[in-house]
Amino acid sequence: MKTTFLAAICCIMLVAACKTAEKTTISGFRYSILDDKAGDAVKEGDYVYFRYLVKVKDSLVFNSMGSNPNIKFKLPKQEKKEMKKAQPVVEVLYAMSKGDSAMVIQEVDDEVRKQIGIPDAKEIVFYVTLTDVKDQAGYDADMKAEQEAMNAKLEASKSVLPKIEEQMKNTLADYKSGKIKSQLITTASGLKYIVHETGSGAKAQPGQMVSVNYYGCLMDGAMFDNSFQRGQEFSFPLGQRQVIPGWDEGLALIPVGSKATFFIPYALAYGEAGSPPAIPAKADLAFYIEVLDVK
Repeated sequence: MKTTFLAAICCIMLVAACKTAEKTTISGFRYSILDDKAGDAVKEGDYVYFRYLVKVKDSLVFNSMGSNPNIKFKLPKQEKKEMKKAQPVVEVLYAMSKGDSAMVIQEVDDEVRKQIGIPDAKEIVFYVTLTDVKDQAGYDADMKAEQEAMNAKLEASKSVLPKIEEQMKNTLADYKSGKIKSQLITTASGLKYIVHETGSGAKAQPGQMVSVNYYGCLMDGAMFDNSFQRGQEFSFPLGQRQVIPGWDEGLALIPVGSKATFFIPYALAYGEAGSPPAIPAKADLAFYIEVLDVK
């Protein structure tokens, strides 16, 4: 019994080692298949649906889900290129089938280190997940369905914008008059916020993707940006400095399903310089935010 058990463990380790064995793409990028599903590898002309994230020295520097749950891309002819001109993510896709996950590594030189702002980086690691593969007909059908859904979502989102504008106007007036002083929560950094509705979901943890709808304005009520007029929520990885500090702090404090207004001092927003022309220097900001999802 003991011998059989040990043999089984060795077999499992051998299979895992095979799945993660390092290989090279056509242009020489090192890669490993991390999760190998059954199925045929993709081929030239296929439409691949994928997502990826990028890490440098174990720090997350990019997550494609911040802008799109799936990137959709028609695979071109596979050709060997100089590594500086090649795309590691595209090249590793040719070694994958639907459902696979892979890791591909790009070694960096001084020029790239300067571009990414990490002077001691030796390599960039891309983690790629291939979620689906479609032919031309399947892709066209998906695009039609997505456009119809997007149009419906846009109309629904725009319809609530007047109500949000009126609510923001009233909240700002109540804030300035002190009417909601007892309801305000103030953090050690100076961030202030009021929770209009408390959600029943989980709170986001650093590194997780947070999806929100928002309405941002100056303290005089002048709106500078909002997601409702676009009909598209905004997603970003929490705590990775991809948004202003007030957002990174505030959105860790309220669970999914919550609706709140943040009053963010300029030091936690765009600083002394602001973000001209919409946001002037030393501008305190107010954001109405609806926390939609955390992944």
